[in-house]
Parts: sequence; structure tokens; C-alpha cells
Amino acid sequence: MPHSQDILINWTPQETRVAIIESGAVQELHVERTLERGLVGNVYTGKVVRVLPGMQSAFIDIGLERAAFLHVAD
Repeated sequence: MPHSQDILINWTPQETRVAIIESGAVQELHVERTLERGLVGNVYTGKVVRVLPGMQSAFIDIGLERAAFLHVAD
């Protein structure tokens, strides 16, 4: 018998909730609060705005208030 799967998304300005439902039961629940949202580990599209050759790094405009710092090893 095939399992039915649904994804439910509830968004408010304060948080986003995502539930994965299989065969009528919640299997996963993810909650992301706006004030607790992290930046590390996320993937962004950006534009290099300043290169620091001596530090082997650059500042990248990713659309946030401040530019992101990116080291050559990253």
C-alpha cells in the first residue's frame, strides 16, 4: 500500500513551521523563528564588493544589512 505524504507550511512574521505528514501522522516538525534565524551554513547568491588580498578573503553582498565575510579556504 503506498504511503501518502503531505507537507504543511504555516508562516507568520515571527516564525515559519513546516510539518511532514505521512499516512495521517506527523513525522517531522521544523520551526524557524525569525529572531533566532542563523546565517552560518545557509547558501546565498552574492556579489564581491571588496577583496582583501593580504587576508586572502573578501566581503560579499548577500542582500543583508552587512556584507558577508568569506575566507579563501571557505
